[in-house]
Amino acid sequence: MFYGRIPALCLVFASTLAHGKGALENPKPGDPMSGIGTIYGWNCDADLIEIQIDDGGRIQVPYGSTRGDTRKACGDTDNGFVTPYNFGLLSNGEHRIRLYVDGTKEQDRNFRVTRLTKPYMRGLEASTVVTEFPDKDHDITLTWSESAQNFQITSIEAVGSHPLPAFNGLWRVKNGAGDVLFQTTAGYRGDKPWLTMSMLDMVSNDLQIYSGQLEGRSSIVDDEYAPVDAAFEMELLNANEMRMTVVHCAPASSCNIRAGDRFTLLRKETVEQ
Repeated sequence: MFYGRIPALCLVFASTLAHGKGALENPKPGDPMSGIGTIYGWNCDADLIEIQIDDGGRIQVPYGSTRGDTRKACGDTDNGFVTPYNFGLLSNGEHRIRLYVDGTKEQDRNFRVTRLTKPYMRGLEASTVVTEFPDKDHDITLTWSESAQNFQITSIEAVGSHPLPAFNGLWRVKNGAGDVLFQTTAGYRGDKPWLTMSMLDMVSNDLQIYSGQLEGRSSIVDDEYAPVDAAFEMELLNANEMRMTVVHCAPASSCNIRAGDRFTLLRKETVEQ
């Protein structure tokens, strides 16, 4: 009687192995997710693939896309499943995803979400340079993509040859008295993109120099040869407009500006037209 039951047990065991042959590949356990991304993986033999986020309803995922890398495990290639998902719909913090194959829960894991202030942000423009990535010989530019609600790689250049934003020029404060002239120059210090800003008081003839590493179209510049300890965030908005935000200024008795103060600088050639 004992031996008579072995074939049935073996069939059940073999079925379980075949059913569980697959993987939820994205998101991985603990992965940080943001913007509009994809949830994807593979399974050798399924009629229905579903996912569940937190305690929401199950979402059917298209199944059967070509995955050549699954041939060895499955004997064929039509085993992929993938669906887009806007992770901006979720709150910041930890969330849970479950994978169901033909109604059976196959995988269960947590991931993390970092979202912006709205599920879908419109009208944003920004880019930044990541130095020495993916290796020490290259820099990449990341540019905001509205359709992806995330930053995308838009160029890769050899270290030290990456085109820099058009900071170079003379600037005056918009609607200012016109007694302060700014000069900004973008270049490289060693292999790091660098911004230097000179601030000239036309009345007292006082010159102060600030500099800092460029991160895309912005830089926090600190004083190099000034008695006042001050720093500013300089952000190039377009070819003729720049935003200057006070990061800090001390001692207070020597400053007529405060942290958080913002000024718009206009390219001098534009002001004089």
